[in-house]
Amino acid sequence: MKQQKEEAEEVSEVSNFSVKRMMNSFFQIVNPTGFLKKSVILVFLLLFVNISRTLPESSLNSSFMQELTEEEVYVVTVKTKMRDRLINEVDRYIKRQAPTSKLTPEHVVDKCLEYEMDIIFVLSQGLLESHYVTKGVAARTNSVWNVGAFDNQKPRKWYKTADESLEPYLKLLRQDYLTNVVKKGKEVDTVYKEIHELVQDRSYINYAGKRFASARGYENAMRKLMVKIDMETSISFYQDILRMPNRQLLAYFKPTEIKINSDYYAFKDN
Repeated sequence: MKQQKEEAEEVSEVSNFSVKRMMNSFFQIVNPTGFLKKSVILVFLLLFVNISRTLPESSLNSSFMQELTEEEVYVVTVKTKMRDRLINEVDRYIKRQAPTSKLTPEHVVDKCLEYEMDIIFVLSQGLLESHYVTKGVAARTNSVWNVGAFDNQKPRKWYKTADESLEPYLKLLRQDYLTNVVKKGKEVDTVYKEIHELVQDRSYINYAGKRFASARGYENAMRKLMVKIDMETSISFYQDILRMPNRQLLAYFKPTEIKINSDYYAFKDN
């Protein structure tokens, strides 16, 4: 896979973090049982216990909203705000790194959530591969993650827009790199890998044992970028909240009593 030498050199300037430090950074918000730490809960409560009850116009006019309970409306309100803040975080980061990038933050967030893919991982590789489609061969192919671009070969994949290259990349990760088929005699087992397994040294490999990129230190550069993005943004925080099941979100963050003025939710038929 095409890898720009200057990108790797730039990333190598980032302070060295071990795999253990990286994992602690990523998962400090959630403990092994999947529950948020008390300090994070406190931060969230301070931010959202008095959350605004106003939803986007599109949500208010949606017929399904009329059937929701007060608790369900609260969940929709919180998740709507979390999505907006996550998009803003992604937008700010992309613009800081590549002001001329045509990659749409809303598209990145929604597709990563749809495919249950870590946004920081996706942003790290997009920056490493093409500076968000502003450098290298990707500036011509619109392939942000250089899917279909191989060393010393003509690119095989071209896209009309940068956004169009995201879903094929996510599908490739899910089908080829995060899934492995292991044969045990006559039986076949499907083994699913986690994102953090891919960024261990020389471990970004697919089911056939082939690495995503041929560059030395590629996984190390990915680790450094992931930690750097995590330290500079609140992306992982908002993403973790959005991934919480509704019942869990209510169990942690629901006010003791939800008081909603019905005038705020005056549904009108169009």
